[in-house]
Amino acid sequence: MTARRTVGISLAVFVLVRVAQIAGVVLAPQRNGRPTLDLLTKADAKWYIGIAQYGYAPPPPIGADGVYTKLPDLAFFPLYPATIKVFSWAVDPRLAAVLAALVAGAVAAVLMTLWAIPRTGEVGAVTVVAVWSLWPSSVVLSMGYSEALFSATVAGCLLALQRRAWVWAAFACALAGLTRPVGAALLVALVAALLVRRPPMRSWLPAVVVAPLGLIVSLGHVAVVTGRWDGWFWLERTVWKSGFDGGISFVSAMRSMLPGGTVPVIPTWVASGATVAVALALLVWLLLSRPPVEEWVFAVLAFTMGVGGSNYIHCKPRFLLPVLPLWLAPSRALARLPRAALVLLGVVALGLSVWWSVYLLAVWPRSV
Repeated sequence: MTARRTVGISLAVFVLVRVAQIAGVVLAPQRNGRPTLDLLTKADAKWYIGIAQYGYAPPPPIGADGVYTKLPDLAFFPLYPATIKVFSWAVDPRLAAVLAALVAGAVAAVLMTLWAIPRTGEVGAVTVVAVWSLWPSSVVLSMGYSEALFSATVAGCLLALQRRAWVWAAFACALAGLTRPVGAALLVALVAALLVRRPPMRSWLPAVVVAPLGLIVSLGHVAVVTGRWDGWFWLERTVWKSGFDGGISFVSAMRSMLPGGTVPVIPTWVASGATVAVALALLVWLLLSRPPVEEWVFAVLAFTMGVGGSNYIHCKPRFLLPVLPLWLAPSRALARLPRAALVLLGVVALGLSVWWSVYLLAVWPRSV
């Protein structure tokens, strides 16, 4: 296969999974007549769409306890709402949010394939995209969520670092910092690559200047609006009840479902626990393969930030979706299977993915 054909197959896999997942939701009896577009833009998507339509709202009043009286939209980073706005000039903002995610996901699939080919071979590169497309909670790649856009920035940065295109890597890193807070993990990975490879000053100096700009803008905006240098972290800790606890809340939630525990078995929590266990095994597998420094640094930090965040137990699979280096080792192994076995495995995985996507959108009432 040529690189162009490999990219084409990867795009076809990405589109096939998206079509299958959305079709499953459209045909699901659990939908109970609710518009598909409403399901694809529920929970977090409503915040992004609101920002795209009206900009960031003024902060709410501060209550007697010293924190805001309701949830502010400042917790959401600005690039994805800006992307929605680009698409919404001619269509419903909800449809614009879905289109923005789908286009960003297609770009991510292309960049991911080009990055993975030297690491896994051509069949392995297609498999990387397939694993990413079928990962639990991958339905967010068809929803008004920012994971598709963030995955594109991660893939672009890793590809640029692989090709020693330092300024392009820094540009992708800056975009990541405008998309999600875990862009900080990508920034550290880029700095680690610079320290290890030591390119000429004319390459690394512009990169060092450009790479942190996204995070500076995202966090700086919240700091100005809230009047606190730690404004974003303060919001996460207080009104959003999030932050970082090193995984204590996650472990506690898993233990609470054991026999004699305090809560009943929650399907999304069970799936989250299984997904984190698999991701941890994949992280160890990645580290044992001795990957380039930027890959293991980003994977370790992004995994830690995703799993170590407090609360939002059911969201852990989504938080791990953009940790692209995790898919390299299993994709190399899967690529060695006979093509017929690989296709059969993909069909089974697609069926499970559609079933779980229907549950998350049509049955599960909270965010994905």
